[in-house]
Amino acid sequence: APDLKFRRFIFCAIIRIIMGYLFYLNMFTVVAQADRVIDIFYDVMALQFLQQVDDIAFKLAKWDVFGKKMKRASTRKCFRAEFEKLPFARRKKVSIFVKVLYIINLCAMMIGLTIISLKQHSGEFQCGSISVVFDDHIWENALVNSPDGVEEMDLIYSYFNGVYVKNGTHDGRPVYTEQNKFDDERYEHKIGAKIQYCNEEKAWVFMHENIRKDINTAKSDCPWLLRSPDTKSFNLLEVDSTWAIWTGIITTGATFQATCNTCDSEAECNYHGTCTEGVCDCDLEVDGYAKYAGIHCQFPRPCLRVNGTKGDVWDTISITNEENEVTTWKAYGRGVYMYNRWISKENHDVPLGDGLLLLYSGSRWFGTHFEGADSKGRDYWLRYSREMHAFWDRVYQENTNFVSNPTSRSDPIAVDFFEIMQRGEKYGPLGKLVPVQDPPGSGYFECSTLNMTIDEFIAEQQGNEA
Repeated sequence: APDLKFRRFIFCAIIRIIMGYLFYLNMFTVVAQADRVIDIFYDVMALQFLQQVDDIAFKLAKWDVFGKKMKRASTRKCFRAEFEKLPFARRKKVSIFVKVLYIINLCAMMIGLTIISLKQHSGEFQCGSISVVFDDHIWENALVNSPDGVEEMDLIYSYFNGVYVKNGTHDGRPVYTEQNKFDDERYEHKIGAKIQYCNEEKAWVFMHENIRKDINTAKSDCPWLLRSPDTKSFNLLEVDSTWAIWTGIITTGATFQATCNTCDSEAECNYHGTCTEGVCDCDLEVDGYAKYAGIHCQFPRPCLRVNGTKGDVWDTISITNEENEVTTWKAYGRGVYMYNRWISKENHDVPLGDGLLLLYSGSRWFGTHFEGADSKGRDYWLRYSREMHAFWDRVYQENTNFVSNPTSRSDPIAVDFFEIMQRGEKYGPLGKLVPVQDPPGSGYFECSTLNMTIDEFIAEQQGNEA
């Protein structure tokens, strides 16, 4: 009887109580994470079955299913003992206690679900910063709102590659806003593109408030340019990566890539670094130089000086911020290079005082001419680097002399370049392109300086100039 093994009896009772609360905890987790009511039904039914497995096994043992020994053990006298009925006063106290306990459990679960729901609605469980890569699709003569009215511009979607940061919610899901291409901070003057969920389309969409598919969509709350398949997902990173895209007509099969910029393990640093408080610290060489670069250490260390096959030399540009900290000028996560007229054998015919820059635009490298570059001070270049956008600044249409094939490398090595000879409707949005390397496919640049820090490289440049 229970009084003969009182300690074991109390132990078993405590175990049953713990099992009950574990069931509540599992049910709470299922309800919080489920997307559909039917999922909750199936999961709770499975939990209920698992919790009762021991009771089912005990009954089967009593029915002699598992043999005589198990039957004798399950039909011992202690399992048939009956408890004396408690007096009414004590039963009433126990009944009140049980009801209060049920109410406390219910309130605790409802409070927990309310907290989880509020955090879900505010997007707290979503990734706060993502890196987005669009295909190199082109929409010719895109309709763009400007202070002078609607104008037409050629839109290359990869111009909008880069970092997007969570900024508010829309339709119960986070809104991701495009950041600048220098230090991934908010644009001060330009308006960034957005990626958000749209109930009207029942999908996640990429959009910009100043770019429209046609004049009539100006009244739409969701003037999408890319659209995911129909989904109710709250997590952008779980959405199918094959989207519909607008290029003057709706085209299917566009690839949308989004990765969270916060790491959880070394695997998300591509095993090229360690994950420390959600940030990848890329591995270093024995000499102290970083072996890899990028948010997820996905790129080999970029070259600081590159040489063209015709003898032209290009150096990484350094820039000093307001705190007098020297860093590399970057565009779309890649360093910006300047043509070094003083040591180059190839003459690009750049007038004195002007500059020829090699900068990344999301998928291609542009050789871009800047008039009066030498006369512009630090403040100008800081503002320009933080506000530069290949689309809104019309970098390709107005300043670019040569362009590369699409590439995802961190430097312009191992990619073909083309000189832009003529422009016009006859030649398409990129113009007439003539290869500058021979043979085609051999790449134009090779690395000249790699194993230096930016400070060492600047010191060497200053020594050469002296």
